[in-house]
Amino acid sequence: MSKDPRFDAGAMHEHEEDEAKKDPRRLGRKRMFDEFECPTCSAHNPFTEFGDNDEVTCGYCGAYFIVKITDEGDLTLREG
Repeated sequence: MSKDPRFDAGAMHEHEEDEAKKDPRRLGRKRMFDEFECPTCSAHNPFTEFGDNDEVTCGYCGAYFIVKITDEGDLTLREG
Protein backbone atom coordinates (compact mmCIF):
# COMPACT_ATOMS: atom_id res chain seq x y z
CA MET A 1 0.00 0.00 0.00
CA SER A 2 1.57 3.30 -1.03
CA LYS A 3 1.37 6.57 0.84
CA ASP A 4 -0.89 9.28 -0.42
CA PRO A 5 1.55 11.98 -1.60
CA ARG A 6 -0.93 14.67 -0.63
CA PHE A 7 -0.69 13.70 3.04
CA ASP A 8 2.61 14.18 4.80
CA ALA A 9 2.43 14.38 8.62
CA GLY A 10 5.76 16.22 8.73
CA ALA A 11 4.51 18.82 6.28
CA MET A 12 1.32 19.25 8.31
CA HIS A 13 3.37 19.87 11.45
CA GLU A 14 5.54 22.42 9.62
CA HIS A 15 2.40 24.11 8.29
CA GLU A 16 1.00 24.42 11.84
CA GLU A 17 4.29 25.92 13.06
CA ASP A 18 4.26 28.43 10.19
CA GLU A 19 0.70 29.41 11.00
CA ALA A 20 1.58 29.82 14.70
CA LYS A 21 4.44 32.13 13.73
CA LYS A 22 2.01 34.25 11.71
CA ASP A 23 -0.46 34.43 14.60
CA PRO A 24 1.17 33.34 17.86
CA ARG A 25 -2.08 33.94 19.77
CA ARG A 26 -3.31 30.70 18.19
CA LEU A 27 -1.19 28.87 20.74
CA GLY A 28 -3.20 30.29 23.64
CA ARG A 29 -1.67 29.33 26.99
CA LYS A 30 1.16 27.46 25.26
CA ARG A 31 2.46 30.68 23.70
CA MET A 32 6.07 31.51 24.60
CA PHE A 33 7.69 34.94 24.93
CA ASP A 34 11.28 36.16 24.83
CA GLU A 35 10.83 39.68 26.21
CA PHE A 36 8.62 41.67 28.53
CA GLU A 37 8.04 45.24 29.66
CA CYS A 38 8.32 45.65 33.42
CA PRO A 39 5.00 46.86 34.89
CA THR A 40 6.91 48.54 37.73
CA CYS A 41 9.55 50.59 35.88
CA SER A 42 8.49 50.17 32.21
CA ALA A 43 11.93 48.84 31.22
CA HIS A 44 12.19 46.56 28.20
CA ASN A 45 13.64 43.18 29.24
CA PRO A 46 14.97 40.77 26.63
CA PHE A 47 14.80 37.34 28.25
CA THR A 48 15.24 33.66 27.53
CA GLU A 49 12.05 31.99 26.37
CA PHE A 50 9.36 31.86 29.06
CA GLY A 51 5.71 30.86 29.29
CA ASP A 52 2.77 30.36 31.62
CA ASN A 53 3.67 30.03 35.33
CA ASP A 54 7.37 30.80 34.76
CA GLU A 55 9.14 33.39 36.91
CA VAL A 56 10.87 36.48 35.51
CA THR A 57 12.85 39.26 37.16
CA CYS A 58 13.32 42.76 35.79
CA GLY A 59 16.98 43.34 35.01
CA TYR A 60 16.65 47.04 35.84
CA CYS A 61 14.59 47.44 39.03
CA GLY A 62 14.78 43.84 40.28
CA ALA A 63 11.01 43.35 40.54
CA TYR A 64 9.95 39.69 40.47
CA PHE A 65 6.90 38.44 38.55
CA ILE A 66 5.00 35.24 37.87
CA VAL A 67 3.99 34.92 34.22
CA LYS A 68 0.37 34.24 33.32
CA ILE A 69 -0.68 33.61 29.73
CA THR A 70 -4.39 34.00 29.01
CA ASP A 71 -6.40 31.56 26.90
CA GLU A 72 -6.11 34.15 24.11
CA GLY A 73 -2.28 34.09 24.32
CA ASP A 74 -1.83 37.47 26.04
CA LEU A 75 0.98 38.01 28.53
CA THR A 76 0.20 39.21 32.04
CA LEU A 77 2.68 39.58 34.90
CA ARG A 78 1.69 39.15 38.54
CA GLU A 79 3.99 40.36 41.31
CA GLY A 80 5.55 37.37 43.03
